[in-house]
Amino acid sequence: MGKVKQRRQRNARFNPLGLSEAVASDNVVAVGVNEEDSGDVTPGGLRIIGEKISSAVVEERLSGLNTLAALALDDHAATAIADSRLIRKVSLLLKDPNTDIRLVAAGALRNVSAGGSEEVVETMVQQDVLSPLSDLLLEYKNAWSPASNDLGEVTSRDVDPLTNIFVHATHFLLNLCECSEQALNFFNQEDLIHVLLPHLDPSIWGPALALAVAECLLCVSENNDNAQTALLPVADTLMQYISRPPDNSADMHFAATIAGILMNINYCSTTESNFQLVLQLLASILEGDILVHITEYAAQSCSADSTKPSLIPQDLEHLVVAQQLCLEILSNICCSEDDEDEEWNDSEVISDEEIGEAEESMDLGNKSALLPEVQEGIIHFNLFQLSLRKVQYPDENTCQALQTLKYGPSLLSKLRTLQVRALLCLQNMISALDLNDIGGSELMYSTWLNLGTMVFKDTCEDSMLEAATGAMRAIMEKFSQGKCEKLNEITLQDIKVILEAGVSCPTSSVRGNLARMVGTLGCLLVSQNTEESLYTDERTLVLSAITEFLLKVAAHDRELWVSAEALDVIIDLYSDDKTDKLAFQTCLVDSLKGIQPNFKSKGRLGFGSFENTDMNYQKQKKKLGDHGALVMTVKDNLLAFIKYKAPRALKHRNA
Repeated sequence: MGKVKQRRQRNARFNPLGLSEAVASDNVVAVGVNEEDSGDVTPGGLRIIGEKISSAVVEERLSGLNTLAALALDDHAATAIADSRLIRKVSLLLKDPNTDIRLVAAGALRNVSAGGSEEVVETMVQQDVLSPLSDLLLEYKNAWSPASNDLGEVTSRDVDPLTNIFVHATHFLLNLCECSEQALNFFNQEDLIHVLLPHLDPSIWGPALALAVAECLLCVSENNDNAQTALLPVADTLMQYISRPPDNSADMHFAATIAGILMNINYCSTTESNFQLVLQLLASILEGDILVHITEYAAQSCSADSTKPSLIPQDLEHLVVAQQLCLEILSNICCSEDDEDEEWNDSEVISDEEIGEAEESMDLGNKSALLPEVQEGIIHFNLFQLSLRKVQYPDENTCQALQTLKYGPSLLSKLRTLQVRALLCLQNMISALDLNDIGGSELMYSTWLNLGTMVFKDTCEDSMLEAATGAMRAIMEKFSQGKCEKLNEITLQDIKVILEAGVSCPTSSVRGNLARMVGTLGCLLVSQNTEESLYTDERTLVLSAITEFLLKVAAHDRELWVSAEALDVIIDLYSDDKTDKLAFQTCLVDSLKGIQPNFKSKGRLGFGSFENTDMNYQKQKKKLGDHGALVMTVKDNLLAFIKYKAPRALKHRNA
C-alpha cells in the first residue's frame, strides 16, 4: 500500500474580539476592537466596512479593519470578504504611514488567508496582495529596532507594533505560499527568503517573531530549490538551534520547526550524527504527555481551587503543535520520495510489465524500507511507541470540561489533529519497519482491535476515519510477514461494525482501506489454517461474512477503484484451493459472474473503454490516478479466475 506524505497546515487565526471560539491562537497579537464593531458579511455590511477602510480618518480605518479581522474568524465570511474585492483596499494599507493601521491591516489579511479555502487564497493573490506585502517586508531587510515609547524607551518585543507587523505579515506570506504556486514563485523572485533569514534567532528577535519566520521557512523550503539553496549555507547554524535541550514548550515548537526545515533541505541525510540528533529531538518532544497536562488544565480551570495548572493554554498549544510537527517529520522520514503515490502521466501507456511492477511494489511492505541507521535510530529512541501514545484522546469528562473554557475548543481541535497525524505516522512506520521493530504481532493485533473500537463506536470526521483505517490496513498487511496466532481468535462480532462501515461510509478512501484490510484478514485466515481447521464454525462465519461484504462492495460501490480493491482481494482469498468448499457455500462464482460484466460496463460508462485504442483511455487513466494499475489488473484477471474456480466449487455441490 502507498504511504502517506504529510503536509503542514496553515496557521490558526486569532480572535480579536476575545470570543469563546475554537480559533483562538497564541501567536498573533490582539488588536483592539469593540464588540459593537463586529459587523456582518452581507453586501451592505461589507460596503460599510469598505467605506470605513477608505476613510481619511485614522480611527475610522482602524474600526473598519478591526471589524474585518473579526469577521474573518468565520470560514464562510472569509469567502465573502475575498469575493467582495475588499482585499485589494486592505493590502494597500500595508503601506499606510500609520503604524497601527499597518498592524491591523496585516492581521486582517492574515485572518482571511488562514480562514478561507485555497480558492480564497488564490482570489487574494489575484487581487495583487503580493506587491504591497513584499514592499512591507522589504522595509525589514535593513537593520531595525523596536519602536520607542513616549519616554524614548525601547518597547518590549511582545507588544512592539513593528515586531507584530512583521509577525502578521510573515504568517500572511506563509498562508499564501502554502496554497498558491504563484505566491511561491513571487517569494522566490523577490528573494524574500533573505528578508526572513536574519530574523531567525529568538534570543535577538523574540520567540514570536522567530517562530513565525521558522514556520514560513518550513513551508517555502519544501520542494523549492531556490529556498533550499539559500538555506544550506546556514544549515550548521540551524543545527545549533536543535542541539540544545528546549527549556519550554515554545522552545520545543521552535526546535521542531527548525528540524522540519533541515529535513526539507536534506541536510541531515548525509550526516548520520545530525540525523540521530533530529531523531533524539523528536523523541524528547514526543515524550511529553500532553493528555496529563490537558486534563490538569481542564480540572483546575473548572474548579473553585485557585491553584493554577502547570501549563497555561499558550504553553499547551505550543506543545501540541510541536508534537504534531514531530509526527509529521517522522512520518515523512518513513515515506521516501519513491514511496509517494503519483498520478500517471497523461501520455504514458500502461504495459503488462508496468502492471506487474505496480503489483510487486504493493508487496514491499513486508520488508523494512528504511536505511539501517534510520531504522536503528527509530528503534533506539522508541519512536514507534511514543507515536502510538499520541493516538489517545481525552476522556469524555475532560472533553466536556474543555468545551466550557475559552481556549478549550481550540485545544480539542489541535488534539484531534495530533491524533490524526499520529495515525498517519503509524501507518508509514508500520509499512516501513519490520514486524518485530514495532512490537510484534501481539501488540499489533491489540492495536488493530483498539483502533476499530475507537473510530467506529462514534461518529468520526473523514480525516480521522481515513487515518485510522489506513493504519489498520497497514497492520493487517504487515501480518503477512509471519503467522499471527491471535487472528484465529477473531469473531464475527469483532468485525461486524467494520463490515457495516465499509459499505455505508461516504468516504471512498475509507471504503477502499476497509475492503483491502478485510480481504487481507480473510487471506491470512486461509493461509494460516489447514483445510480441516478452516471450516470450524466461527472461522466459517467470519470468512462467509467477509466474502458477503466484499461481493457487496464489488457489486455496488460507486467508485470503480473501490470495487477493484474488493475484487482483487476476493481473487487472492479464493485462489487457495482450500477455499473451494467455501466458494460453493457462499455462491461466489455466480456472484462474480453477475459482477464481471457490470464491472466492465462501469469502466466504460465512467471513464471510457478499457481498450488502449479508445480516445477516452487517457482520461480514464488520469481519473483513476494511482489506482489505475489495480483496475486494469482486475479487469484482466477476473474472467480467468471465474473460469478456474467454477468447476472446483461445483465439485462440492453434492458434498
